[in-house]
Amino acid sequence: MRRRALAALLALLLAAWAVPAGAALRYTSMEGVPWTYPVPLDVIRDEQDVLRLVNRDHLLDSTYPDQEQAMYALEDVGLRKATRGETLLRTVAAQALRELFAGAEAAGYKLYVDSAYRSYRTQEVMHYNRTQQRGYDSGSIQLAGASEHQTGLAADVVNWTYRDSLVEAFGETEEAVWMRENCARYGFILRYPKEAEDVTGVPYEPWHLRYVGVEAATYIMENGLTLEAFTAEWQAALAEYEAALAAYEAQGE
Repeated sequence: MRRRALAALLALLLAAWAVPAGAALRYTSMEGVPWTYPVPLDVIRDEQDVLRLVNRDHLLDSTYPDQEQAMYALEDVGLRKATRGETLLRTVAAQALRELFAGAEAAGYKLYVDSAYRSYRTQEVMHYNRTQQRGYDSGSIQLAGASEHQTGLAADVVNWTYRDSLVEAFGETEEAVWMRENCARYGFILRYPKEAEDVTGVPYEPWHLRYVGVEAATYIMENGLTLEAFTAEWQAALAEYEAALAAYEAQGE
């Protein structure tokens, strides 16, 4: 019975390795095999698919997010915006962004959504146009499939002064400082922090928020991590945990 239970759990963990997932246990153990990574195992399993790493080495396919699956449904955030276009996010991120805006308002700051979800095709056109305009790929516009905006979990958020200008100077404003210091409370991280371009492949973007859930966001922001570094950490922790489970199971044979 114990061996069957362990095998079933190991299968679930291996599945979680292939498709990240999320929930809320603090620390768990299985028959004496502890999970010791600071972010709960159920969060790492990421059943809502909010920890997904997206960059030029980890591309989304053209059909992501699947609108036939309820958890990927997009909705308008219904917030002040600095654009005439739609501002769509996945429901879990839209709800969190509304709470973040309310928190900013309570602190005396007015925020505006400059950009939210963008489809693969939209990103493809944007990248093509910018490359044609400059004559080379400057990296300022992500390749189709490499943009976090396609996840429906990312939003560019600014104040009124910078509504038409996404520049690093925004990071020195009171609104940007508040966002940086408080975004994790609502499940967001500053996805492209200062002096991390060698890791993220993207210059500092103090306006770009990415939803990952409160527990993961808190750990990332408190430890000054990029999503790339966090992903490498939890994958290593999960691999070690799986190995420990396998070794424990072998002892029972």
